[in-house]
Amino acid sequence: MTPTSSKDMMKALSIRLAQRELPAKVLEAAAARIVAEGLTVVGVDFCPYGICIDYFSERMIAIDPFVRDKTFRVVKLFPYGVLADDLFRLQVEMHVPELAEYGIRG
Repeated sequence: MTPTSSKDMMKALSIRLAQRELPAKVLEAAAARIVAEGLTVVGVDFCPYGICIDYFSERMIAIDPFVRDKTFRVVKLFPYGVLADDLFRLQVEMHVPELAEYGIRG
C-alpha cells in the first residue's frame, strides 16, 4: 500500500473543494496537516468537528506519536482482523483551521 503524498492530498482536496476557489497555500497547509507519514488516505469528508479522514496501514500504528502536535476530536483504530489481519484502519476527526476562515468546518 503506497503512502499518500502531500501533493496527492492537495490534488484531492482541490477537486473536492473546487467550488470554494481556495488559494493554493490554504490547500497546501491542509494537505500537509492531513497526510501522515507511512499511511494511505482512503477517504476524506466533512464532519461536525472538521475533516473526517480514513487512513489504512499495513503495520500497527502507534497512536501517541500520531496525535502529538495535531488537533483531533476523535481517533479510532480498527484492526481488520478476519478480513485482513495485516491491515489497520485509523479514523480521525481533525480540526483544520486553514479551512475555517473560508466557511468550511475545520
